[in-house]
Amino acid sequence: MKLGCFIQFFIKILRWISSVSLLGIMGVTCLDVALGFFGHPVLGAEELVSLWAALLLAFGLPGAHVEKANVGVDLLYDKMPGAVRKGLDIFNESVSFVLFIVISWRCYLYAISLYQSGEVSMVLELPSYVLVFGISFALLMLALTILLELITLIKGEQSCQNQ
Repeated sequence: MKLGCFIQFFIKILRWISSVSLLGIMGVTCLDVALGFFGHPVLGAEELVSLWAALLLAFGLPGAHVEKANVGVDLLYDKMPGAVRKGLDIFNESVSFVLFIVISWRCYLYAISLYQSGEVSMVLELPSYVLVFGISFALLMLALTILLELITLIKGEQSCQNQ
C-alpha cells in the first residue's frame, strides 16, 4: 500500500516536530525559572509553552495511533469472539475517521479566518493561523491513518509498517 508508506513519512516528520516541541517546552521552562530567579523571566514563556504544547499534542496523535499508544480498557473486549471484535474495530475506526476529518476541516476553516483577520498571539505577536494550519494537517494525517487502518481491517491486508 504505497499511500500508507507516504503517510508514514509525514507521520515521522510530525513525530519529530512533536519531539522538538517537547524539548522547547522543557528548555523555555528551565530558562524562565533560572532567569526568573535573577529577576529577568523569559518574555512570552507561557505563550511559547502553550503553543508548543498544542503542537506536541496534535502532531503526536498520528504516531500514537500507529503505535497503539492510546489507552484502552480491554476487559470485555478480549473475551468477545473474533468476529465481534472485528466489527467493533471497524465501527470504532469509522467513527474516528469521520470525527477527525470533521475536526481537521473545521480547524482549516478556522485557520483561514485567523489568516484573514490577521490574528496574532498576545505577547510575541506570532501569527496564530500557522499553528492552526499545522494542527489541521496533523489531524488530517491522523484521519488518513485511521482510514488506512480501516481499509486494512476490512480487506485483511498488511499495512506499510508491518511489511
